[in-house]
Amino acid sequence: MDTGERSRIIVLPGVRNLRDVGGHRTTDGHRQTRWQTLYRSDWADELDETGQQCLLDAGLRTAIYLRDISEVTERPSVFAASNSLKYLRMPFYDGPPPETLTPDLHRGYRRELDELGEHLVSLVNTLVTPGTLPALIHCAAGKDRTGVAIGVLLATVGTRPDLIAEDYALSEKCLGPDNVRTAREWVLRRGYDWSVWEHVTYTPPERMLQTLAYLDERYAGVEQYLVNYGLDRGAQADIRELLTEDIR
Repeated sequence: MDTGERSRIIVLPGVRNLRDVGGHRTTDGHRQTRWQTLYRSDWADELDETGQQCLLDAGLRTAIYLRDISEVTERPSVFAASNSLKYLRMPFYDGPPPETLTPDLHRGYRRELDELGEHLVSLVNTLVTPGTLPALIHCAAGKDRTGVAIGVLLATVGTRPDLIAEDYALSEKCLGPDNVRTAREWVLRRGYDWSVWEHVTYTPPERMLQTLAYLDERYAGVEQYLVNYGLDRGAQADIRELLTEDIR
């Protein structure tokens, strides 16, 4: 498993969007996110024993699943039954999107930020709990719910916005064209309008930049956003220390 500076993308059988979130510089230029500390991925329901062992050998202690109960029932995580790490299911939503939902990510993940504040605070509090890191955060494709979670975490520790957007955009490269086909099948199977949903399958960096700008405009920045939803400022300092390291 290659997680050095040579590659952020980790190629293992059974996952398509597994990445190490290390190596991102902070805005002051003095720190970067730690390697082999925070991972992100898609389903991970087909990750074989060899792949699981690679992650365990890299120190993985916790797998955090953001999917709802219907998704978990359909495609359970391989880590759910593992005795080698802690498996936590922290669903961002109670179930699939309501029939009346019209997705609109053209201006970033605004609805998600407005609705998921308490969930994101709970995620930060979990990560700063001793013994939790290194951790894997994942959902279905590993780009939307996981994208919001990782985006907020990276912003919280002071990562440069362009690098947060770059990290987000990697999902499209990792998932490849098959993701569009799979998403289209899911949309049509539920009777939704594909022309309305198609843009959701892509991960342009501009979308994450718009999301971060919304955090600044609507909430006066990520720190105040998390405080508004109940995060202690001490936990913010803790997550920065845990996820970043000095490179001077």
